[in-house]
Amino acid sequence: MKLLTYNILEGGTGRIDPLAEVIRQSDPDVVFIAEAWDESLFHKLADRLGLDCFHAVLPGNASAAVGVLSKLPIHEAVNYGPQHRGFTRSAMHAIVETPKGNLLPIFGVHLHPRETLADEDKRLGELAALFAIADPFAGRPHILCGDFNTSHPDQPIDPAKLRPKVLERIALQGHQLPREVVRKLLERGYVDAHSLHHAPEEFDTTFTTSHPAMRVDYFFVTPDLCPHVQGCDAIHHPLARYASDHFPVLLTVDF
Repeated sequence: MKLLTYNILEGGTGRIDPLAEVIRQSDPDVVFIAEAWDESLFHKLADRLGLDCFHAVLPGNASAAVGVLSKLPIHEAVNYGPQHRGFTRSAMHAIVETPKGNLLPIFGVHLHPRETLADEDKRLGELAALFAIADPFAGRPHILCGDFNTSHPDQPIDPAKLRPKVLERIALQGHQLPREVVRKLLERGYVDAHSLHHAPEEFDTTFTTSHPAMRVDYFFVTPDLCPHVQGCDAIHHPLARYASDHFPVLLTVDF
């Protein structure tokens, strides 16, 4: 089974062709979409790829929608945006039936952006909200994915590759990039799926496609899924830089 997480940049408006091609090449069973702002394009993308879809909006914020595309049966889909004030954007989960007949909950989030420590504090608040909605699924395999807008504690980052505005922001905090959100996820017992087959010096970058210096897009799995993870990697399709400012990440899991 293949799962893709993809931030499509401000709804993907005007970029449906490269977006569809980047997604199609990976042939995913499930796609979590961050920045699904353009509802019309979201549904057209689902139609073009032949996938079912669920669009999760946040009332009063047109720039907060996320969504899921799936070729697998969706047994349940919940939009937490209207329910939880802890998120700055919509959050959701979908329970899909895997090819082996298992029911797998997948949570998708798009956390608050930017690189300052104050921004990380906002993400930590969102993380608390994520834990609150995921806790009822403790004790069963599940996945957290999406754009977490933060760096892994062990991710090497070359400052020379960062965008100038990022360098300006982190210069005010001792040139440190926030890493606390991922640290908290790991402490909670979740496992960064990419790290299962890659040492830190081999970690991919997912952002930006024009200045690939950071990894902010992740799949976190429960420990019981780790033996089933066959791979988790960023997809560097030739059209990726025309499709979005993020590279998608593909998780392959036999479950």
